[in-house]
Amino acid sequence: MIVATAGHVDHGKTSLVRALTGEDTDRLPEEKRRGMSIDLGFAYLPLEGREPVAFVDVPGHERFVRNMAAGVGGIDLALLVVAADDGPMPQTREHLEILDRLGAPRLLAVLTKIDRVPPERIAEASGETQALLARGRFGGAEILPVSSTTGAGMEALRARLAAQAGSIAPHSSAQRFRMHVDRAFVIDGLGLVVTGTVLSGAIAVGDDVQVLPAGRRTRVRSLRANHGEAGRAVTGQRCALALHGLSRGDVERGDSIADAADAPRSKHLDIALEPLNDALLRDGQVNVHLGTALLSARLKRFSLFARLSFAREVSAWHGDRLLVRDPGTRRLVGAGTVADAMPPERGAARAQRVKILQAIAGRAAAEAFDALLDAATGMVDTDWFARGWHLPGAELQRIEAARELAAFEVRGARHVMRARRWKEHCDALERAVADWHVAQPDSIGPRPAELQEPLGAVIDQLVETGRLRRAGPCLHLPDHRPALSAHDEALWQKTAPLLAGKDGRPPRVHELATLLAMEPKDVADFLQRAARAGRLHRVAPNRFFLPEALARLVDLAVALDEESAGSGFAAAAFRDRSALGRNLSIEVLEYLDAAGYTRRAGALRRVRKISMEEKRPRWGARTSNPERGV
Repeated sequence: MIVATAGHVDHGKTSLVRALTGEDTDRLPEEKRRGMSIDLGFAYLPLEGREPVAFVDVPGHERFVRNMAAGVGGIDLALLVVAADDGPMPQTREHLEILDRLGAPRLLAVLTKIDRVPPERIAEASGETQALLARGRFGGAEILPVSSTTGAGMEALRARLAAQAGSIAPHSSAQRFRMHVDRAFVIDGLGLVVTGTVLSGAIAVGDDVQVLPAGRRTRVRSLRANHGEAGRAVTGQRCALALHGLSRGDVERGDSIADAADAPRSKHLDIALEPLNDALLRDGQVNVHLGTALLSARLKRFSLFARLSFAREVSAWHGDRLLVRDPGTRRLVGAGTVADAMPPERGAARAQRVKILQAIAGRAAAEAFDALLDAATGMVDTDWFARGWHLPGAELQRIEAARELAAFEVRGARHVMRARRWKEHCDALERAVADWHVAQPDSIGPRPAELQEPLGAVIDQLVETGRLRRAGPCLHLPDHRPALSAHDEALWQKTAPLLAGKDGRPPRVHELATLLAMEPKDVADFLQRAARAGRLHRVAPNRFFLPEALARLVDLAVALDEESAGSGFAAAAFRDRSALGRNLSIEVLEYLDAAGYTRRAGALRRVRKISMEEKRPRWGARTSNPERGV
């Protein structure tokens, strides 16, 4: 069991821990000189037949609230210490608020210094403390009077602590390992040692871990758990880790230690916000207590949520509790729970985004998973979900196995959707293409954007199963054959041989008009009709390619991609190999991007998966034109 003290300065927290454990938690020379705790202190109370009680002694002075907040995360019990002579004081109230908002599960109030006051004052101070507790969720908590000097009441307190330890169920967690760092120091022969409370999962000697948010990788050289040498530490234990290959300055209070798998890192957090002081809680700069860190952030409220934006990346997980403090007055003005630890950079306040946050805020993994499946989009990015909820692969598989799901890719990331909903998407898209053919029988078919289908994966599925086919960027049913008019068919017989062009370059529209002895506008209109019927591909406003010519260029892109061993090819390489010239090469590549044959990544392009027998591209790539500054 982990117990944190809390309370006003000079109310006897450190003396109480010393009387219980025999250990002095004031370790700094400055603390001993001033007789006042400045930083966190740690001590242990042995229990017969059980693991020891671990105490985290926190400073009470208002100047050190940052250190206090860093010490009360992941505790099992809080001891609210109130001096009988003073009664509840300002930091008593603030510390109680912090314990409440950070989710301390249990609380005992300890009335100290009873040897200094008469019995009637003890009763009065107890009543004052009881009234303070009654204002929040710790109303009715037990109040134990003690004296650290005379020992009065100490045996009763020890017995109560032992009973509390016996009533706490063993900690279990389906999440991966992580621990907020509250101390980091160097020990000769061991190197860098970090301490903290194991918040989830387990860690063993030899395990690979990472320091977050930096992402620095290391290995556990040795460890101690609950004040003793151990090979393994689990959720709910105080833990000290000796880390291999790191030195002073590589880790500090406010960092986290997590297992080596991918972890959430972002400059933004979307939180469910609990205002505590509306007069001071305004959009703008705030201080945020997150884990053992104190960070500066910009707060922007929307609905019942808020976006916290940081100057550098932070690492948090869904459900993490945090405090918001006004930087000017240093008063606590809000609290929050992390809803999304890796939110999109833009659109935080959009209605659909708010609905997503409402669906997941405060929910455990399985419940949130169902809420996302039933939300407007109906799909879950499984990598985002596993990282945000800090789930091992086996736990995600267990959640998925209990539901009938369809899996697919969206922009390279694996997503899932309820199988029935996926089928509805597929059926609706197929019907939409069929309706298009009825309305426009002379057209090869619609582009996906014209169908307003947001899921390219649905299109991929229908193409792969043969329910739809592609003609360039257009979709059509397998048996659909658009027809040209008799006049256009005759003109096509004259035009098709001319479009083969020279060196793979079809003539421009005005050049073709000269060859056909027609007006350029009439030729352009005819070529548009031929393109709608699937005879041509309109690569640029003044350039149309035959399907076989475009297929050769797709083959070239595939060859260049294979030669790059998966790293992608540059536009210049395509230009040189195709001999099309710079401008036409860019136009062709932009068309291949839009049609789904290629996917742009920075200055390079990769070929998407294509059925080379039919040259049917997958749709879904963006159509931005970076080479032209678009």
